[in-house]
Amino acid sequence: MSNIPELAWKKYLTREYSFLYISYAVDCYKIMMQKVGATIKFDLAHGEDDLVSLYGINEEFENCYEQINQLLSTDLKKGLQMMDEFEELMKRYYSLVEKIDDCENKSDLKELLIELDGTFLNLLCYYLFFVYLGYGGDKPAIAKFLEENKERFEKLRNCGVDSHMDKEFPHLFGKFNNKFESLISYMSRKDLLNLLEDKELNLEKINQRKKEYLLVTKDGITKEYESPEIRKTLLQEVSELKHLDEINELKGRTACQGVVRGKVTIIHTMKDYPKIKEGDIIVTPMTKPSITTLLSKVKGIITNDGGALCHASIISREMNIPCVVGTIHATEVLKDGDEVLLDANSGIVKKLN
Repeated sequence: MSNIPELAWKKYLTREYSFLYISYAVDCYKIMMQKVGATIKFDLAHGEDDLVSLYGINEEFENCYEQINQLLSTDLKKGLQMMDEFEELMKRYYSLVEKIDDCENKSDLKELLIELDGTFLNLLCYYLFFVYLGYGGDKPAIAKFLEENKERFEKLRNCGVDSHMDKEFPHLFGKFNNKFESLISYMSRKDLLNLLEDKELNLEKINQRKKEYLLVTKDGITKEYESPEIRKTLLQEVSELKHLDEINELKGRTACQGVVRGKVTIIHTMKDYPKIKEGDIIVTPMTKPSITTLLSKVKGIITNDGGALCHASIISREMNIPCVVGTIHATEVLKDGDEVLLDANSGIVKKLN
């Protein structure tokens, strides 16, 4: 991969992940091969406000899936062993969270937080391993493993340690120094460890990440770009971004059939829920259960992410709302007020104005 002359970055996910979580994931990729026998070495994360868009290299994902397939081809029991190790790490992680919640002594608190940092980093290695295992389900050994352990795998894959960490770490590390609690979500893992050592923090850089950030990892080496460089670097790295203004048609996967025409309302996060009006076609990175009660107003759903079993797919079928998922760039191509034709029979979204 390091010899590829031009990296063909493709967006694969848009999520409400904090900068801190992304920083842990970047550090995690650097030790995953040693810990679980598979990893990725190329990753690009672009964050704006509360959302992050993640880009990767298709060939490298395929390589990661093949690494996991080879691991299970040698010994299917290795997968079970890793499930056991993952569950033990989860128990240790949640136990530490409880201890930190109850701890009032600053010296003890520091030790517990350092242990929490290492435990979560190792836990994330296993979590991401199982994420990629699921994505590589068409590989023969992976398919066999999933067939034999489907229920247990689904439970582990959907354990929510990523969202739990995002929610709890500001509070947990804020107990050590509540002066910085509101900034912890925008710190890197290195910043967090420096906080525990009472080292000086670059508050200007941390605050800048609230607005926008860009992390690019190439062959395992990560660079964070400063604000003036971000837009230029993004356009240089991700060729598909140069042509988004020219796109008038998006292709995705049909979740619930139907054909509707209407105006778009972009929903990035829960903060945008009040924008939803009767008859809107909502366009969002992904839907969450919290939006369900508002969906009775809408006549169509378009998402960047998702597949046959994502929340948008399931809830749209339950409520009989035409829905297309997995368009990748819908929230970037479409704007509030755009009129679109949502042809969920064929999985196509056409911009009309």
